[in-house]
Amino acid sequence: MAKASAAIGVSVLAPELTAQQPSPEELALRDTSIVHSEVSFKSGADTIKGYLARPKNKRRCHAVVIAQGNPGISADIKNAAAQVAQAGFIGLVYDWGSIAPMPSRRREVAKWKKDIFRYEFAKHQMRNLQSAIGYLERERLMEGERVSMLGFCGGARLALLFASQSKEVASVISYYGAVLYHNRKHKSDPIPDVMDVVEQIKVPVQGHYGMLDVVAPVADAKLFEKALRAQGTPVEMYYYEGAGHRFYNFTVPPGSDPGYDYNPSAAALAHKRMVAFLRKYAI
Repeated sequence: MAKASAAIGVSVLAPELTAQQPSPEELALRDTSIVHSEVSFKSGADTIKGYLARPKNKRRCHAVVIAQGNPGISADIKNAAAQVAQAGFIGLVYDWGSIAPMPSRRREVAKWKKDIFRYEFAKHQMRNLQSAIGYLERERLMEGERVSMLGFCGGARLALLFASQSKEVASVISYYGAVLYHNRKHKSDPIPDVMDVVEQIKVPVQGHYGMLDVVAPVADAKLFEKALRAQGTPVEMYYYEGAGHRFYNFTVPPGSDPGYDYNPSAAALAHKRMVAFLRKYAI
């Protein structure tokens, strides 16, 4: 189901770390200078689950809200939050599975997939993202009044859509977020493509796309980059040879799922660029 799921923007859930899965990224999750915690916050009638990572020696930092492609919070997403904290920021993962967990019964999955591609569901998610910012404010964790958005796959697309609507977004980092969606568009309530709202995206954008990615193709990302440059939006776009979709996910060993597996060299370079971008645009 890995390729089929990834093709609709919901990658297969990654396993948790084990002793048999050493990697450079694993060090971020084991870093004792980072405080990790599971959190929850209210968003209207919803109770949203999240995962928070922050530097142990600093409570208030520029905040980075992280949106993932999967329901649930897997090891690779916890790792992303830990890496954000290592760089001196607060990382808060928003789990959209809190409002739409993947059904356990196979016969219910088709309807679930249809429902999560409704624009009404995306708007529900964006209300929850706004509540995540409110949570950071109430807990006095945020430094400043705006956050950065970090998204992966469908979460990156959501982050870009959110940036087109929220004044509390300072910058966006997209890891293989599709800007044109070629599959699974809802017939009666389609989610707008990112290209449909590009004129409303005024904050700096950084993008990371694999040359082998068929879910978020480089050709589409280059159209997005061209449009952002034409309107004067600060943009950094990077394209990685030999990398496919979810190349940043270290829990998918290289070669285990060609085109959807971890690419260590691309991930390391993307991480370096991400940290530099966050430091440049932290507000």
